[in-house]
Amino acid sequence: MNRKRDPRLLRAILVRPRRILGRWERSDPAWLAWAPTWGASLLIHGVLTIVMAVLILVGSSNWNSKLAIETTLPKLDQDVTSIVDADVSGDPFTKNQTDSPPSFSIDPVADSTALNQPELDLAAKFGDTIHEGAALDPATTRIGSKDQSAALAALVAPFSGRQLAMKARLVRREGGTVASERAVSLGLDWIARHQRADGGWSLNYHQQCRGSGCPPQSVEDSDTAATGLALLPMLGAGHAHNAPGLYQKTIRDGVDWLVHRQKPDGDLFVGGAQNTHMYSHAIATIALCEAYGLTRDASLKEPATRAIRFIVNAQNPGDGGWRYQPRQSGDTSVFGWQMMALRSGRLAGLPVPKSTLKGAMIYLERAATNKTRANYAYQPGQAASRVMTAEALLIRQYAGWQRDLPALAEGSRNIFNDLMRSDQRNIYYWYYATQMLHNMQDDTWKAWNEKVRDLLVDMQTTGTGCDRGSFHPLAPNADQWGGAGGRLFVTSLSILTLEVYYRYLPIYQVPQK
Repeated sequence: MNRKRDPRLLRAILVRPRRILGRWERSDPAWLAWAPTWGASLLIHGVLTIVMAVLILVGSSNWNSKLAIETTLPKLDQDVTSIVDADVSGDPFTKNQTDSPPSFSIDPVADSTALNQPELDLAAKFGDTIHEGAALDPATTRIGSKDQSAALAALVAPFSGRQLAMKARLVRREGGTVASERAVSLGLDWIARHQRADGGWSLNYHQQCRGSGCPPQSVEDSDTAATGLALLPMLGAGHAHNAPGLYQKTIRDGVDWLVHRQKPDGDLFVGGAQNTHMYSHAIATIALCEAYGLTRDASLKEPATRAIRFIVNAQNPGDGGWRYQPRQSGDTSVFGWQMMALRSGRLAGLPVPKSTLKGAMIYLERAATNKTRANYAYQPGQAASRVMTAEALLIRQYAGWQRDLPALAEGSRNIFNDLMRSDQRNIYYWYYATQMLHNMQDDTWKAWNEKVRDLLVDMQTTGTGCDRGSFHPLAPNADQWGGAGGRLFVTSLSILTLEVYYRYLPIYQVPQK
């Protein structure tokens, strides 16, 4: 039976301290004689307030100890960038000079957390409240218990730019804006709203539309590619499947969809247009590798490893390239996606055979259209293509070409001039060229970034319809790939392009003037 509170006791608790305080104030002690009346009263009330606060904290320590500790992380002392000078190595994640491609490390590494990572002192950067086993919620900056699953690895390069203060600082330093980050958020919202109930996505997504605004369009068919394309921008923005956040369940369901449909040989392709097979597998592999690299979720290591192994086995043994189907003679477009997948695997600590990388370098030599190796064709023996050159030069950067190498300087300048002259919309071209020019960190980057950033922000669909946050593939003018890839493809690559500031760290550290 509940007992009613005694009103006399309640009145005593509330009134008695006031009476005592009143008597104390009316008979000022000698040590307060020098102070004015309002000052003494303020001092006394302040002291009592502090005492009461201490008593409350002490009394509540038992039940409050189970709550997560909230902390305000200090700003970084310096910008996050690569650890080597531009004239030392063409890669941010190693201090070793080597003829082998640095980003595609050759030898297996037992401890994947030690692979190719800048020496960032977490305690110095974030304070000693972060300790081994603690989990970090990127949405609330809350340090919690071990069963909260955001791994500390997410704060360590090569994926460190996607988290917390590092991300904000890189956006400011590298040329992002409030508008570009808002565009990323709106784009992610559109992608999440068009996920299927089974966790996957479709390039023909219209069954998931709610309301009006997403006009029907028939495009290529590949659920594997669609799911990978949907996951990549979310992972690129720092969201993870095992960290509390806006898209935690969305990513978890998408990753599970890929893993549960993977074939025993590692192939992630579930069907669709045959010319999308290796494209689709590579895109999904990048998503799996990034999900593993961001979180160190042990359950993803084997699926990601098998996906990498499938790419290795699918390489053409003659020219070192990849095309639509496993072991076909290569083309530079499919080749680039496979190499990006292999790099994502290596950055996550997964093995890639040395022979695979040597074969890939042979393909690039064959695809070059001039002796300087500044220009590249879609396939060996064909004419140079600016789009393929941008893709090939990005791989050259990751394969160890130094920033001041004449071929790289010539090729990147040609790409920049072509981009600035052209009025053609081509998000595939922009996606690769933006990454390549961002790595160069010269005057071309600033000019191109301002152009493509503002173009994408202006192109994004606004309003209140179902298409809010997406990028129309055919308007205001048709994208070169809009007819085949459709709205999800164009939206995904547009968001990834706007995430260039922090998705990967710049690979060259440019000496400060």
